[in-house]
Amino acid sequence: MSRSEDAGFRGWRFETFEDRLALSAQPVADFWYDTSSQSDAAAQSIAELSSTSIQPLTTVQPLSTAEGHGWTDLAAARNQYGLYGQGQTVAIIDSGIAYDQKALGGGFGTSYKVVGGWDFAENDANPYDDGPAGFHGTHVSGIVGSQDSKYSGVAPDVDLVGLRVFDDQGNGYFTWVDQALQWVHQHRNDYEFPITTVNLSLGTEWNANTLPQWATLESDLKQLADDGIFIAVAAGNSFKQYNSPGLSYPAVSPYVTPVASVDASGNLSSFSQRNQNVLAAPGEKITSTVPDAFYGGDPSKNDWGAASGTSMASPYVAGASVLVREAMQDLGYSNITETTIDKLFHQTADKVFDSVTNANYDRINVARALSSLVGADDYGSTSSAATAVGNLTTKLDVSGTIGSTTDQDYFRFTATATGQASFTLTGGQQLGATWEPAAGEQIVGHKLTMNVVAGQSYVVGVGGGGVTIGKYSVDMQLTPASTTPTINPINWGTIDQRQINNIAVTGGDAWFQVTASHSGRFTAEAFSNQTSGNVDLELYDSHQHLVGSSSGLTGSERIDIDAKAGDTFFLHVKGNNSDVDFRLTNLVSIAGNTARVSGTTGNDLVQYQSNGQIAVNGVNYSLAGVTQISIDGSGGNDTLTLSGGNVAETIVFRPGSADLNSATTHVIAGGFETIQFIGGNADRATFYDSAANDVFEAQARFARMIGPGFANSATGVQYVQAISSAGGNDRASLTGSDGNDVLGVWAGSRTLSSAGTQIGASGFQFVQFNGGGGFDYIDYYAADLTPSIYGRGGYGDIIDQAFETQFSGVEMMLARVRTSQRLQSDLAALDYAFQKIGRN
Repeated sequence: MSRSEDAGFRGWRFETFEDRLALSAQPVADFWYDTSSQSDAAAQSIAELSSTSIQPLTTVQPLSTAEGHGWTDLAAARNQYGLYGQGQTVAIIDSGIAYDQKALGGGFGTSYKVVGGWDFAENDANPYDDGPAGFHGTHVSGIVGSQDSKYSGVAPDVDLVGLRVFDDQGNGYFTWVDQALQWVHQHRNDYEFPITTVNLSLGTEWNANTLPQWATLESDLKQLADDGIFIAVAAGNSFKQYNSPGLSYPAVSPYVTPVASVDASGNLSSFSQRNQNVLAAPGEKITSTVPDAFYGGDPSKNDWGAASGTSMASPYVAGASVLVREAMQDLGYSNITETTIDKLFHQTADKVFDSVTNANYDRINVARALSSLVGADDYGSTSSAATAVGNLTTKLDVSGTIGSTTDQDYFRFTATATGQASFTLTGGQQLGATWEPAAGEQIVGHKLTMNVVAGQSYVVGVGGGGVTIGKYSVDMQLTPASTTPTINPINWGTIDQRQINNIAVTGGDAWFQVTASHSGRFTAEAFSNQTSGNVDLELYDSHQHLVGSSSGLTGSERIDIDAKAGDTFFLHVKGNNSDVDFRLTNLVSIAGNTARVSGTTGNDLVQYQSNGQIAVNGVNYSLAGVTQISIDGSGGNDTLTLSGGNVAETIVFRPGSADLNSATTHVIAGGFETIQFIGGNADRATFYDSAANDVFEAQARFARMIGPGFANSATGVQYVQAISSAGGNDRASLTGSDGNDVLGVWAGSRTLSSAGTQIGASGFQFVQFNGGGGFDYIDYYAADLTPSIYGRGGYGDIIDQAFETQFSGVEMMLARVRTSQRLQSDLAALDYAFQKIGRN
């Protein structure tokens, strides 16, 4: 196909069967080399490459990947966060990699930096960059991961895979690129470190903001994006040719990050193609690795050259994506994808104005991207500025972030008992978190111990070890000094919940033995008249180690601990009082964002509030941070009250159960004979019947469904739907307000609009409606050709398809007919009945 056959293929040439690629990555503006270290013959060989747009400019001073681009803050960011690309592999789909270059590891295979690859041009496992015009893939690879101290790559510790898709003459084909992309998917987990990034510094002669019809790589690019692999693609170097926004292909693909070029000052390169999706990065006069043969060959294999092009900008972004992924992994992010990294780069980018297109474009700012991930420091950085974390009674968990290689976090706690405090530090594998030593502390590995005195405050500190950033957690535990009192406890047995009243505590103390029935919170409470004497509580485990205490002066004491089912505890009551009531509760379990509430075999009352509080038979618990709650009434005649919040909520009632949802919380309850929901805002309630005979009653802002063994109700809701579908002879009673109400009737479907409340009753065989005050009317849509209708003086009865609707207190009835083929006599009968409703 020639150009004249299809203008949409601008500048394209087709071989017999395959599309031919161009190295959009070939330097556009210039190529620099150091003549002081090369012979005249080498200089001449470079000059002969002018036909490939590589122009020798001995007067131009090149820039390394990190130098001269202060606006990206790359070097400072790497040093501050300790991120160098370790643990990842980048696939370079290009002209191959001269892996014997010292800065690229000096060899090929799993023990080297270039761990593997494939040559699709020659169909062998040696992807060496050895073509007469070769250098491009090697140059790109150095920008990503050069280990040279002067000309460092963006991610110098990253591993590389070379995938050669250009032959010795510089010809490339989509068939080879397609195979290379599939290779990445198939082999992404074959090496010690997974392939997380692909760089494509290549493209076609194309400029558009949408895909060309002949785009052939989309399914493979999507597959890699689905794999979570970041794909950086050169935007193209033909802006001067087109002089309008647009991208080359495959840079225009929606599954990649297209990369434009900027100069050392951070302005868009004149040659760089661009559109609103590009991320701009350094691409002019970038010094990087080249094959030894490029200058004619010498023993050192440590050759360098500077080139310009979007091909140089693309690997810069590819390397930066490796650093961002490394930071995300260290900080505990999950499901890291092309989209999440691309979005972060654009959200933290600098804006560059282009006077040619009169538009702003995003320019990568590596330091800002990493800083936004780390966030603000969460604890004081010195012992004097330590952050208070509360009282250490038995156990306290602290977590934080080491936000830089020099970050230190200090926190202060208060011991509630005299004994030994231990602190176990855990962190990410790469974090290398360490304790900051202080007087009186003993450190063995990641565990710190210290002696503490009740009521005194102490400071401990954590440092990152100068390695990298990451999350850590500290498990703080206090073991009180052993008292081992001699006790003869009264055994109160296994506890789910028990009230024990009128206990006399004399002689200064009393001991009781209790056993937890569930794994979860164990709560011990004591209530007394303070004027008759003060009592305090202590709770000991089966080894007589103190695990909790309460010593208030209000006549009310409470201890909460976490227990396992079957754990035995000793409750020590200190003081003197002739009448002490005790309440022991073991019905609530809270783990992370999940809470479970169990009932007893008796009659339970559970009260839940959407503001994060729950009371079980009068014992209150905070559910702060909990989003999933399950409540089981167990045996007895149980009652559940659910109080809504200021957000819209939806509740679904079934006999004995309820399912309450909001934007932040999900509550599932079962085993309750009575359930009440108190709503607000624009809440919705749905009621389902049982297989027996049930009754549904509703009016403005109130509805309930009652049947054998259950009673469900909702107050304050705006939308109500009751559904009779399980069987039985169900009835519904709907009551209007003092205002103007409308009852819609269509066979088994009835809907009441009353005082801002929408009430629906579906499938009920019999419905009774009382209009109340105001001007009320029936809106009847005939579903049967021969309904039975009666109406007089505001009262009436409609029987349609075996569904009966009786009404009273109605001022008007409006009828609509289902079909135009109704008999005239039927219309006349309807008209007569409707007129009589409002005439008396």
